[in-house]
Amino acid sequence: MGTEPPPPPTPAPGPATAGPGGGFVADRLAFDNPWWALQPGRPVSFRQPPRRLFYAAFAAAFRAAEGGAMVLAGPRRAGKTVMLRQLIAQLIEGGRRPHTLLYAALSTPSYTMASLADLVDAFCTRHGHGDGARLALFLDEAQYAPGWLDQVRDLAARYPRLRIVAAVSAGAPAPAPDLPVFTLPALTFLEFLRLRGSERALFGDAAARPGAHIALREPQLPALNEEFVHYVNYGGFPEGILPKVATAPAPTFVRDGLADRVLHKDLAVLAGISDTHELNRLFTVLARATGGETGIEALARTTGIAKNTVRKYLDYLESAHLIHRLRRVDRDARPFQRAVAFKVFLTSPCLYAALFGPAAPGDAVFPRLVETAVAAQWLGSAAAGDLAYASWRRGGIDLLAFDRDGSAPDLLLEVDWDDAYATARRGPEALGRFAAANCPEARIQVLTRSTARPASLRGRDVRLIPASLYCYLLRREHLAKRTATT
Repeated sequence: MGTEPPPPPTPAPGPATAGPGGGFVADRLAFDNPWWALQPGRPVSFRQPPRRLFYAAFAAAFRAAEGGAMVLAGPRRAGKTVMLRQLIAQLIEGGRRPHTLLYAALSTPSYTMASLADLVDAFCTRHGHGDGARLALFLDEAQYAPGWLDQVRDLAARYPRLRIVAAVSAGAPAPAPDLPVFTLPALTFLEFLRLRGSERALFGDAAARPGAHIALREPQLPALNEEFVHYVNYGGFPEGILPKVATAPAPTFVRDGLADRVLHKDLAVLAGISDTHELNRLFTVLARATGGETGIEALARTTGIAKNTVRKYLDYLESAHLIHRLRRVDRDARPFQRAVAFKVFLTSPCLYAALFGPAAPGDAVFPRLVETAVAAQWLGSAAAGDLAYASWRRGGIDLLAFDRDGSAPDLLLEVDWDDAYATARRGPEALGRFAAANCPEARIQVLTRSTARPASLRGRDVRLIPASLYCYLLRREHLAKRTATT
């Protein structure tokens, strides 16, 4: 019986295996870019998933410049990778040559041995591109590359016609003229209804026409609220959505996978956070408090974490698109000179269910989850920075939005999930006094569970509208405005 020869030794990492143009990097680039082998006339198979409502604006932002860089920021599992691949497919279908498009998933260990310049050099060497070639580079999970922001800027300067998209799940920079940031939030309620196939059944053919008048017949409100409750508990991420069929079980993605896939520890380590147990303790407290007012002092006392560390963790959690802090104004609609309090929201209400289990509409926490869902509809819109809240001793306004010059609120929102104002003789008096004193022309809307009618408050017109319908219509309004500008 013969003896098998020993396997050849594994080559040590070096230029022959990991450097530009060959070895590990070249093999992985070929794997990440299957369109390089695409034959003319063949369909692009990776274009099939439904597009997010944000896709058109993202594609327009990409096409707005010949070269330079942009950032695509958003939570994990929100669909950034799918959107990058859909853009690549659209570019190829529009006539771009496949070998001018480079995609790299930088969370892959194969790329840890190469800089971004090495990847581009390997790409250019393989296909014979010069420095002036019209190329596109898509960097997925770019935050895994050390000093990725400086590397991206260096590449943009070296290759003047290279269009770069760096997708990040944490640590996106502030938007700058040379580096615009496009934010992809968790799923909106409008997207949830479309992915579930519920929108047309609820709103008819008008749902498919941008800008069309939307009417909801009263008998359909319970069905819309049922979908809204499902959205609050399960609907923030595409993987958690099942088609609306009678036999569909409750999604297991939120129960079994969301905490592991979205509440990621590796990104925290990349951000310089070593004690992820302590970070998770703070996040648990924040999730319990979603839709409520808190502050650094209170969080430090509750968690036993030093105040400076709490500030660092809050910055990280916001950069990772897990929480959103809302600024506070006083009873005169003015910001506080020393901001000691803020409202905290989960960026998707289904993160609450991922940690603590789903909430029923009658649970004490549900009104705050409704407010969390309302705030989530603003994320990713041009108006997101206009949102605030007001609080003072013995009074406050749940949510308000300032006009574009920031001089005064032009929208006041009060969440009334229990329909208390719809049945009581007196309305929300603090809301009326605030409006009369600071913004007499502002729209006033009370977000109910099941009441839809006009009302009056201190001589001002007030609209009572179901919170579920408001969330749907708000995203349609933002989408219409964004479409009009693109």
